[in-house]
Amino acid sequence: MKKNKFEDGHRRGAKTPASRAAAVVNVSGSPDVAALIAAATVQRKADPLLGGPAVATLAQLLGHYASQFTVLKFGWRAELIRINHYLEGAGLPPLEGVEVNGARTIRAKASAIGEHTPIGWRPHRQRRLQKRATTYALIRALGSMPCNDISTSLLRTLHTTMLAEGLSASTAQKELALIRGAFNVAAREWGWAGVVNPVVGIRLGKSRSRFVRLTEEEEGRLVDALADCDNPEFWPLVELALTSTMRRGSLLALQWSNIDLQERQVHVWAKGAEVTLPLSGRAVELLRLVPRNETGRVFTMTPNAVALAWRRVRTRAGLPHLRFADLRHLGATFYARAGLNAHQLRLVLGHRTTHMAEIYVNLATNDVSEALDRVEAARPVSRPLPPRDVHAGLPGRSVIAERRTARLNGAPRLPANVVRLRRKDKGNETEEL
Repeated sequence: MKKNKFEDGHRRGAKTPASRAAAVVNVSGSPDVAALIAAATVQRKADPLLGGPAVATLAQLLGHYASQFTVLKFGWRAELIRINHYLEGAGLPPLEGVEVNGARTIRAKASAIGEHTPIGWRPHRQRRLQKRATTYALIRALGSMPCNDISTSLLRTLHTTMLAEGLSASTAQKELALIRGAFNVAAREWGWAGVVNPVVGIRLGKSRSRFVRLTEEEEGRLVDALADCDNPEFWPLVELALTSTMRRGSLLALQWSNIDLQERQVHVWAKGAEVTLPLSGRAVELLRLVPRNETGRVFTMTPNAVALAWRRVRTRAGLPHLRFADLRHLGATFYARAGLNAHQLRLVLGHRTTHMAEIYVNLATNDVSEALDRVEAARPVSRPLPPRDVHAGLPGRSVIAERRTARLNGAPRLPANVVRLRRKDKGNETEEL
């Protein structure tokens, strides 16, 4: 009997020189790969994906988008929360993100939204839902609608309602940007030919840049508060956030295997791609001080522990409005003031374009004022300043009327040390003092 030339998924008896040896992937023994190939085959036979915009609901569109694109984003968990509101409206199970050894997975939750909310947070969540009841009702209704029925008018109504119910412009923009991105992918990659993106007609605008600056005295208070922190990891974490400009998520996911202290580089995962960031001498010195542990992680704190520690530190420092995310901005601003150009700052921040890096090149108001002072000192202005207004504190209309009357009647100007006061007496005359 002739033997099969394939055995256990591998080619049998292949004579390959050692110098040209190649690894053979056993697809039959890898259910994940086999499932991906099977899914791709089904997709080719049943294009368009999800049945197309006339069949697929907005919730189904966003759910599939989450598995392929949201999972690669930096703010993937925050975006999953937004997507889950649409899934809830369509009666679909919510999604959750799981990360094990740096590998991300999105899976369906076994329970409905809100069931795992801590008891202490439930009253707050209920108040928030009641305050924005119309917004969440619109989102649930949109989630159950076929994508062909999602119109620009409906999404404009959602955007307006979110703003009217107290949500920020940035939050409303992210909501529509999510839907816009999902429709773009469906039209480009999923065979939804001719689908009209309903967000295209809506101008999302730009989020206001947040300008933050600390004085030397405020920096001193922050350092004192960090020194009093119970967790010994937190001060190095904050200092590295300032020095490296890395985001909190990147810092907490940082492994010693991602760091090359000799080459002064660190490799982080950002927006679906690995980014190499340069390290300053101070950052290298700081990392050498951090003790290593058996987990391989540089920092073992959880996101919640960081949030609680930061809240206590900024309260002790008297900086209640300073956010952890502001540390990245402060670090970038420091480097910009030190002379780094937009291209160099782009490499420090890990951005793809200099346009994004320039957002962090923050010329604070004080810096501009100092530059203006230097210009005026080098070239003094010969124009005299107007005299101090002797009528300060009086109603503007009465001052204008008085000056106009004096000018038209030819009344003499009063000396600078004389103020005209009106006092009504029996003769209805004016006495000047």
